[in-house]
Amino acid sequence: MGNLIRRAAACLLAAALLASPVLADTIGGAKVHTLDTGLNLRSEANTASAVLAEIPNGSFLLVEEKLEGWYKVVYNGVSGYVSAYYAEFSERLDGSFTFSASTNGTKVNLRAGAGTDSGVVKQLDAAGTGLTVTGVQGRWLKVQDAAGAAGYIRSDLVNYKNDTTAAVTLTVGQQIAATAKNYVGYRYVWGGKSPSTGFDCSGLAYYVYSLYGYTLERVAQSQYNTNGSYVSWNSLQPGDLMYFGSSSSNITHVGIYIGNGQMVHASTYSTGVIITNLEGSNYTRTFVGAKRVAG
Repeated sequence: MGNLIRRAAACLLAAALLASPVLADTIGGAKVHTLDTGLNLRSEANTASAVLAEIPNGSFLLVEEKLEGWYKVVYNGVSGYVSAYYAEFSERLDGSFTFSASTNGTKVNLRAGAGTDSGVVKQLDAAGTGLTVTGVQGRWLKVQDAAGAAGYIRSDLVNYKNDTTAAVTLTVGQQIAATAKNYVGYRYVWGGKSPSTGFDCSGLAYYVYSLYGYTLERVAQSQYNTNGSYVSWNSLQPGDLMYFGSSSSNITHVGIYIGNGQMVHASTYSTGVIITNLEGSNYTRTFVGAKRVAG
């Protein structure tokens, strides 16, 4: 009977452990550095996955894991993945983090240094105590509470990210625009429609849209005639397709609008895929119309 009781107790303990939430640890931080306006936060560690947010250049991130060519990070409370090429990792990093944290238990010690051997600055008694994140050192967050007390707290003792992926902030069109920017610098190839071969203008649109489950016509004129609904210049949204030529029956070029008066397009053999500021460019004179396929 004693063995049965001990075995049952062990099973209950194991079940309780399995039911307990898994708390994440940080391993350090990273600062975003891109030549563009920002860095894509993705749902998975690949460029074909959904874009959860665009992280402004210069932002500070919490890093939870290093992968091959990627970091698993938290930005503004959202967990995702960023390319390691555009984020400079450091185990210890101070900066102006754009999000806060809160304690997830009672009687959490705020310590003077990043270790349990450091003195206790104060004890945070209430679960949910708000904290401003000002840095990271390995598994420890550098924080400040509402009263101005500063110190370190173990990252697994605070909530610094949302529990769900409901914090996705980008529309499908915005995700398409963000993905299109990944191919800036790829070569122009007549008839090209993939990163491995290069792109022509309609091939770039065809490929990027295919990543989101849309099948466009292959050439620009057919896209303009068939795909999506017409929108005016003043109604453009990120992800819209912009068409250029001498008339609606003579479409010679297409680009993907990315917002702020810019488009990504496979331009010429000498430039490849580039971002163009539309205001004041020749494209304002040859613009025929735009189509919205996503959203």
